[in-house]
Amino acid sequence: MRKLIFALAVLAFFACSKDTLNENVAGPEAEGQAVMVNTPEGAVAGRLSVKLSEAVANKLEEVLKMKTRAGEMATRSGISEMDVVFDKIGVEHFSRIFPYEPRFEERHRAAGLHLWYNVTFAQESDLRQAAQLLGQVEGVKVVEFTHPIEPACEGPAIPCNIERTATRAEMPMNDPGLEKQWHYNNPGTAGVHFKAGADISLFDAWEMTAGSPEIIVAVIDEPVQTTHADIKENLWTNPNPGYVGVNGKAYNNDIHGFNFYNDTDELDWKTPAYNEQYRAWFYSDHGSHVAGTIAAVNNNGEGVCGIAGGDGTTGGVKIMSCQILGNNERNAHLDASVRAFVYAADRGALIAQCSWGYSSAVNSYNMWVGMDKGVERDAIDYFIENAGRDNPNSPLKGGLVVFAAGNDGHLVKDQKIWPAAYPNVVSVASIGPDYLPAYYTDYGKWVSVTAPGGDASYGDETQVLSLILDDESIDYKDGRKAGYGYMQGTSMACPHVSGMAALALSRAAKLGKQFTVEEFVSMMMTSCENIDSKFEGTKNLRGLGLELDMTQYRGKMGAGRLDAYKLLLNVDGIPSVCVKMGTDAEVNLDKLFSGRVNALDVNVRVESDVVEKLGMTAYSVENGKFKVHCTKVGGGIVSFETKMNGKIVKTNLAIISRTSVPENGLWL
Repeated sequence: MRKLIFALAVLAFFACSKDTLNENVAGPEAEGQAVMVNTPEGAVAGRLSVKLSEAVANKLEEVLKMKTRAGEMATRSGISEMDVVFDKIGVEHFSRIFPYEPRFEERHRAAGLHLWYNVTFAQESDLRQAAQLLGQVEGVKVVEFTHPIEPACEGPAIPCNIERTATRAEMPMNDPGLEKQWHYNNPGTAGVHFKAGADISLFDAWEMTAGSPEIIVAVIDEPVQTTHADIKENLWTNPNPGYVGVNGKAYNNDIHGFNFYNDTDELDWKTPAYNEQYRAWFYSDHGSHVAGTIAAVNNNGEGVCGIAGGDGTTGGVKIMSCQILGNNERNAHLDASVRAFVYAADRGALIAQCSWGYSSAVNSYNMWVGMDKGVERDAIDYFIENAGRDNPNSPLKGGLVVFAAGNDGHLVKDQKIWPAAYPNVVSVASIGPDYLPAYYTDYGKWVSVTAPGGDASYGDETQVLSLILDDESIDYKDGRKAGYGYMQGTSMACPHVSGMAALALSRAAKLGKQFTVEEFVSMMMTSCENIDSKFEGTKNLRGLGLELDMTQYRGKMGAGRLDAYKLLLNVDGIPSVCVKMGTDAEVNLDKLFSGRVNALDVNVRVESDVVEKLGMTAYSVENGKFKVHCTKVGGGIVSFETKMNGKIVKTNLAIISRTSVPENGLWL
């Protein structure tokens, strides 16, 4: 009888006026209706994600087990009320979004991941009506529309042919392309648009660490080319291959990651696509470019450097490739990304590198109603809570999720962009080599930090240089002769932050230190230079017909430019102070000696290599102040010693010499 009553209700529903049905259904509905997450506008046809009650999920799980044993796909639930709807919308199959894995099932169930199902049905079915009908079924708690995702880069890769010439002696690594990676070390000498310090202070940081194989970074993106000579040594290798795809098939060759986009253990970077907007061929360069910024192999005499790519004697951090995008990114969908977060967390990744999002031209943040109830939030939270869980010595107790802020700032101003605006992730805005916000960068008070992402409005070499595909089986049409190229976007700024975080965790692992995610993010936020004072005047983009007021970015680029050296000093617990190069600087030492420095006889010791590196022409301690004159940009450790209450007291201070002193004061 109940089935008949519900069937009649379904018929009545479809008899309702179209005017009523065309109202936005997103958000909590009337009592008895499931929560609707985001909107049907622009969503993928024939696909919905649903979160079920425990009882209904258990019932569907039994149905799936029976069908799997019979080698069939489940199309009906065995629950009469639900099957009426399934019949009406033409359900083709349903499955758990997160597959059953015995070794991780307990923690998946504790996080409620087993309650999420994907429902695939006839694409011609009205998506809005299908969502409303499913939302009325008893035991359906959440219905979520699935939206396509896309990489956060602007334009195709621009090939750069790097010659294997002798590297300048002052370069810390012998990779010939390092001199072009201004985003690591920008002395401001390459041209009018290059400003000293618009980088990540990487050369100073490398003196403390260049990465560690203990740290795994999941690149959730297009595939990383695993055969690329300049990164293959720094790829993660799965010690326990095996994963179950959406179709229930078991895969055992996920050696360096998994292809969630095509649901296979074969990473696919082969197929190009022609882009009408840019009138250019796009290849799957994005994932390799991002991965190269984090962990291209260092000191191997070829190509470029990665931030945490090692020093040539010890390996760099390891890259796990979680493919969620292909060349036709518009076909990418939510299921792929959320499965990647869980896969990566369960297999030891500590950082989730995410240079992708949803087009703000289609959906504003305000349209993403109910995302706090959605499957993506659950997957991100799972990574944050469970990454590193199986390693008692992990330097991070949990996982760090890093997202590109997005590339529509010049169009939508300071609008919030999901998922970068989710407070539990680290969101990254972009600057160019001029220290100014890149023309495209999204911005707002929701942004966490800023890093170099390049700005093509000044030319190719003002973009970010990293890896691109280098596969002889591909017939490239862009003139490339080697696997290196320029790209720009918050996609490129994001891996700078992931790479710096990987460096810091490498340092922490070496020192035996452990941090919670909250502690680590706090260290990152306090390792930034406030750059608001640099945002003056306008940036003219004649090609785009835009003139951007730089003052509108003040207070909206996060805590500022993340500095790798300061971050490592924070890990060590060493305070740092910035002095202006070429001036007689004074540093009050009260903070080092509990406000008692004037009553103490303090001696200072500076190693000869630090004197040389910073070009110190004079230094001394007088009247409780450290006086120093530096003639070079750089950083180094200075040691102080005194006697307090009969005990010898020693402490260190990092002196950072820069062309300008940051707004947030000398002490950092």
